[in-house]
Amino acid sequence: MADYRTMFDYENLRAWDLGGLGAADVTVTIEKVAPGEIETVENGKRAIKRMPFVWLKGYAKPLGLNKTNGKSFALMYGRDTTKWPGKRVTLYITQDRNTSGELVDCIRVRPLVPEGSEEVAELIARPGKKVA
Repeated sequence: MADYRTMFDYENLRAWDLGGLGAADVTVTIEKVAPGEIETVENGKRAIKRMPFVWLKGYAKPLGLNKTNGKSFALMYGRDTTKWPGKRVTLYITQDRNTSGELVDCIRVRPLVPEGSEEVAELIARPGKKVA
């Protein structure tokens, strides 16, 4: 299905980029983490908010890391974002209420280290190493 929302110019990863509500979980590798800004509208007022952005292997747009997902990343890999690249996370789509109270699709992070993640991280750190 070609979700019409994929045709807008969003700069960060959205739920519909991963298949939308009902799509299968997606396990991805973190490429880099950097601070950034996003424009929001709360109570009819525009604001610029700072947040971490996480680039994921295979995706052109970064994931803007809200506080809920940030806590899941930190639970698995610690608070030091310089140690996150090469680690893997599993994303899923669910729904939550936005600041206006509207129910919207959103990306969440499963707070469990995906199976085989240490092996993948080691391969990224040492590309010449082979895994049986």
